Amino acid sequence: MEIFGYFISMEILLASCAGFCLLGFLFAFISFIMSVRAKRRYKKIMRDGSGRDITEAIINYYEKCSDIMNHYNQAEERLKNLEKESRACVKKIGSVRYNAFGGNNGNLSFAAAVLDDSDTGFVINGVYTSQQTATYLKPIHNGTSVFELSEEDMEAIKTAKLNYQRNIER
Repeated sequence: MEIFGYFISMEILLASCAGFCLLGFLFAFISFIMSVRAKRRYKKIMRDGSGRDITEAIINYYEKCSDIMNHYNQAEERLKNLEKESRACVKKIGSVRYNAFGGNNGNLSFAAAVLDDSDTGFVINGVYTSQQTATYLKPIHNGTSVFELSEEDMEAIKTAKLNYQRNIER
């Protein structure tokens, strides 16, 4: 048989075709083995430790992250509400004992200040005498009062603020 101007015997042609077929079969077999190994590795990678499909694991992970984010947002909202509410809570308390009229009756009179974050609240002043006891309540708004504050009232307010500062610094 003549190919490209050369005479090639039929045996050589058949042997070379058989060799090419064998070589093609060998490449196909190697490719098949490599694809089986790759498929095994793929399955191994696509399964998490508990044997679930990795896509299912990713979806579960995403759902858990979404749940955590929702819980975080709810906690943040609750914290904001608590911060708002805490501004109106009593935080500053201070008291002063004093002797209202001198003499030997001791320090039985008192002034006590009860204030919130914005120094709003009241001062209660109890004046003791040997005959009677009088109690006065004076409202405080932003650290001031429409009623005249005594020296002891002012000292109770100052003590309340100092006590609050000391407690914060601890």
